[in-house]
Amino acid sequence: MSIERLISKSLEVLKEWYDGERPSADEPPDRYVVCAALALLERMREVFPLREEGYITEGNQVRTGGPQIKAILGRFGENRTYSKEGGRTTRGTRPAAERFADWLNGVKEISSLADSERKQVAHALQEWLVEHPVKEFFSRQRISVEINLERPGPQIVSDLLKAAVKKKVAGAVAQHLVGAKLSLRFPHLIIGNFSFTTADEQLGRHGDFVIGDTVFHVTFAPMPPVVDKCNHNLRNGYRSIILVPESRVPAAVAIADQVGLKNRIGILSIESFVGQNLEEMGEFSRSGLAANVESLLKKYNERVKQAETDHSILIEIPENLQ
Repeated sequence: MSIERLISKSLEVLKEWYDGERPSADEPPDRYVVCAALALLERMREVFPLREEGYITEGNQVRTGGPQIKAILGRFGENRTYSKEGGRTTRGTRPAAERFADWLNGVKEISSLADSERKQVAHALQEWLVEHPVKEFFSRQRISVEINLERPGPQIVSDLLKAAVKKKVAGAVAQHLVGAKLSLRFPHLIIGNFSFTTADEQLGRHGDFVIGDTVFHVTFAPMPPVVDKCNHNLRNGYRSIILVPESRVPAAVAIADQVGLKNRIGILSIESFVGQNLEEMGEFSRSGLAANVESLLKKYNERVKQAETDHSILIEIPENLQ
């Protein structure tokens, strides 16, 4: 078999493995999956077939890391940071690497190649990974934020909102974070999920969300009209809660006070409403908090995909949560 045909065959194997790693048909695999393949192909440049002792450390981690992945990408002219840890600390990296090794070892013809030819195949496969999943990751322009698990839940939510403010999508992100929180907290209930740009009046809604007899209004900039909506809710037998950023709570309270509703409307910060729940559901442990932040972001992305056509408000799930 010519080297060209072998590269073509190997690429088909790579693509088939990659598609099998997708969490859903329209969702790309996580970055750690791509990092695992890049690292194993780097090992393949030196030896083939791939054996576990060659790519798994004594600490049961894949021999990968941020500097290695950065160096591989740099070889192909990509100098942006794709993964700080290279998937090394992510629990899913080893299973992904093992599956890839099985697929690649199935291409028996690679064993008979000279060193230079084997490196040529590895180069071609790494190039495909850089040109497709890596560059597609950068082109998706998701919201990127570092999650520091040493910070309390409300501060983590604050960090998410600050990242959204930078992209000028804070209102939409706030609404869908609250929706995700309610979905996780009340899995037995159907939580409404509507586009951020759809006005309540268009669909005859009482507010952004209704749980029991309580209507929730999520807004990044509290103004008199939202208090008017709350007054309408009260007159129709509902309780009403306004959720705003921590810094806007005094303004919302002042507006409600002007119309005599200060003591009839609940006014809470988005950060505390979402973040405190993450702490409680995680039983106030660091590992529980990490698991619940990951669940929140996954549920958030799921709801955004269902309700919005603009997927730039999706949030990239940080490696330290996976």
